[in-house]
Amino acid sequence: MELAYDNTTTDSMNKPKAKVITVTSGKGGVGKSSTATNLALSLAALDKKVCVFDADASLANINILLGIQPAYTLQHLLKGEKNLNDIIIDGPRGLKVVPGATGIAEYAQLSIEQKLTLLTALDQLQQEFDYLIIDTAAGIGDDVLDFIKASQFSIIIITPEPTSLTDSFSLLKVLKRANYKRTPYILVNMALDLENSQAIYKRFESAVKKYVDVNIAYLGYVQVDESMISSVKLQCPTVLLSPDSNASLCFKKLATDLNENIADTSVDSFSEFWRQQDDIEEIIAESPLEKPTDAFINKDNTPDVIAPVPSATTPLNFKQAADFCIAQLSNGHLDETESNAFLDAITQFQPQQEPLSPETAQIPPDSPVRAFYQYLEQKSFPKEVMREVVATLEQAYFTKHADSLNSFDSTALKLFSQFNGSEEDLRHLNQQTVDCFQRHFKKPLYDITEHLQELTTSNDFSQAAFDELLDNLLSTYQDQFSSRYRTDADESLERAREDISVLQKQLSDINNELNSTHSLLNEKTHLLEQIQALLPSTKTS
Repeated sequence: MELAYDNTTTDSMNKPKAKVITVTSGKGGVGKSSTATNLALSLAALDKKVCVFDADASLANINILLGIQPAYTLQHLLKGEKNLNDIIIDGPRGLKVVPGATGIAEYAQLSIEQKLTLLTALDQLQQEFDYLIIDTAAGIGDDVLDFIKASQFSIIIITPEPTSLTDSFSLLKVLKRANYKRTPYILVNMALDLENSQAIYKRFESAVKKYVDVNIAYLGYVQVDESMISSVKLQCPTVLLSPDSNASLCFKKLATDLNENIADTSVDSFSEFWRQQDDIEEIIAESPLEKPTDAFINKDNTPDVIAPVPSATTPLNFKQAADFCIAQLSNGHLDETESNAFLDAITQFQPQQEPLSPETAQIPPDSPVRAFYQYLEQKSFPKEVMREVVATLEQAYFTKHADSLNSFDSTALKLFSQFNGSEEDLRHLNQQTVDCFQRHFKKPLYDITEHLQELTTSNDFSQAAFDELLDNLLSTYQDQFSSRYRTDADESLERAREDISVLQKQLSDINNELNSTHSLLNEKTHLLEQIQALLPSTKTS
């Protein structure tokens, strides 16, 4: 039996602040990393200090989704090469990312010095942030289980896909065997709407209570949205790329509800889990896991037990794994269903043949595709059925081939052909496009000078419109720089005023000089008159 973990013991002098939330899933391809990233950004939008642990070393999706590249990881910290501040990456909205956090899962193999370094770093992070979001690897590996057990809260992502439900079912079953006592939150991703998500959850909850007997809680849903696919391609999370999309609104509500629900919850120490691992002296090997009851697919030949994989101290190499699989097939340990599932899994890695051209591609008469077409026709193409089928097939295509079913051009054409909103809606869409271009290419979408030139030289641009544009530009210039815009005429007028000022100065000087000369002349005339008066007058005989 595995030791039950209790992480309520903390040092009162350094009481942790951050609530630790692990985001995980039973299988890959369900949007786990995308959910962790968008949820973290949505919590950051609530003025919360948020840090994300990228604990999926095999894929390292967080930095890819954010379009950033880490220079260092947790391993550099453990080796003493870098400190905590060196390895943390800055993201949008003040988000922080710790890359390579799966180093924590190797805690048992660390030296005493490395353990102290790691635990000190964890304590520091939990005291500095409001939330720590951990993006684990998919599946039921030991590292995934450790993160879930160490975290105060866990979110398990499920989708309408049957394999997602069965694999998450397996994860809950393993957690129960590990004596996990907390209540995991269930988030339904890629749901059509609220009603559809609740139907999926109730179906899942019913099977969990019946066959596993553990408590789970419905957290919410994320609506299937084309923007989620585009955000992966553009390396820009949906809540930033398309803030008003259905998926973004779902993340906003999830963050708000989650923050309100756990706001008053006392905080447990995240690092205490690994401290308690040193007290564990013996771990009893678990028996082979039972295969989860398939409550989501009706099959008659579902085996009760999965054949155990031989234990090994080191991972099997490719040849050993192949020999083991061939032996299982040849000795009859696998039934027909398991054999077919194995061969189907292998077949997907075979080189694909060129698809048949439309002229040669034919649907066989007994094909289930033709039967499905006939069903749709007989039912007069039911709206809800077709909607769910199309959404499911599109998501399955994306999961299988990691590509959008629609090209960029067709997506844009579909968007504009369906548009019937207001002028303001279209302006908003245009602004989102401009902002997205600026974020990714670090330059404006439009060259404003070139754009104005094209606009003003258009035949549809009248003189009155031109005058109005100039008035607005001049007014804006004055408001921005607190001065009038100087044209060539203004500069000529300024020079003319300067010339007039010089001439006026010269005229004043000349007038002053004339006045001075005139005064001197008057003085001389007056003096001459006085001299003549003193001279004896001469009389003529």
